[in-house]
Amino acid sequence: LAVSGGGLKAATWTVEVVQTVDSLMRGQFLDQTVLVTGASGGMIGMAYLRELMLRKKKGDSIDLYSPQHLDYISKDLLNSVAFTIITNDVFLPWSRFEYRGNVYTKDRGYIFEQQLNENTNYILDKPLGAYHRAEAEATVPMLYLTPSIINDGRRLVISPQGVSFMMVAPVGVQKQGSVEVDAVDFGWMFRYQGASDLRFLSALRMNATYPYVLPTVHLPSQPSIEVIDAGLRDNYGILSATRFLQVFSDWIRENTSGVVLVQISSSPKFKDISSADGTGMISSLFNPIGIAGKVFDLQEYEHDASLGFIYDILGPEYFDIVRFNYKPTGQYEAAVSFHITAGEKKDVLSAIALEENQASLQRLLQLLGGEAPLVRE
Repeated sequence: LAVSGGGLKAATWTVEVVQTVDSLMRGQFLDQTVLVTGASGGMIGMAYLRELMLRKKKGDSIDLYSPQHLDYISKDLLNSVAFTIITNDVFLPWSRFEYRGNVYTKDRGYIFEQQLNENTNYILDKPLGAYHRAEAEATVPMLYLTPSIINDGRRLVISPQGVSFMMVAPVGVQKQGSVEVDAVDFGWMFRYQGASDLRFLSALRMNATYPYVLPTVHLPSQPSIEVIDAGLRDNYGILSATRFLQVFSDWIRENTSGVVLVQISSSPKFKDISSADGTGMISSLFNPIGIAGKVFDLQEYEHDASLGFIYDILGPEYFDIVRFNYKPTGQYEAAVSFHITAGEKKDVLSAIALEENQASLQRLLQLLGGEAPLVRE
């Protein structure tokens, strides 16, 4: 399951899609999900649903498909952060707090975590290692958080499990020096600094550190590693998903009937080509630089190449992709922000009824053996 970044728009869309699919499959969709990858908002939504799933399996009385969960995950995260820019970052930059025996500075990141904690009824306030057993026993899906390392562009893979196999393509192990290591195992890198004690909310925040809105995170290494939003490298979760499939391709062919990669994106897959006609001399001069602003479009092309590679190594009979894309359906097109209006939320939720998303529902149910009407009560 690969979910995109995109603030509360992505969080709301992800929860809506997963609730819909899992309810139609009577709980079998999440049970059959092995791994969740992605960026910022989408991963916040999935982390919340996964915790609800875990608590339900432990005996708590939880309706996983209640609309109330959409209300919680779409609550504002921006106002308290914006207020902190003035009160803390400017006037009271020396404020401190203690967590598990360590002292930290109160900044926008701290306030973001506290607001997210409150919005989700405090159920995500636990250390990273608290999920180790549940993931290892496949009680819940594994979840890889992959903030981008500013220092060198690599991804930092945060998981309670050992993930050294995610650091380099398999050929890099078989033939050292053939390809570059492009990721860092957080658990191994910081094993002596209490990696498993990392606050899970902090890990989610690191994965959603949008520039300027939230401060970058500095980690206790030498030299210090500075990380930012996962979307800088992998906004759609495809790099991590395809690396995982590449590593375990032999096992997948020998022990399963195949893999379905479900991609939930808060933006359309295909967009209209913008016109370059009528640009002036100044615009033409800087036009090559403009491609830097299309980082997510560039990622999609690279990701499609990675997906094509997985088709090649697994074979089309062992690999399928099903996509659910948010497209605006009315006048309230949802923006990429940690705030979502009532009109924007309604527009996001109505996108599940789009013809292409209904077709994706039908196809996914056929692939996974679900038999249910497509309308969720």
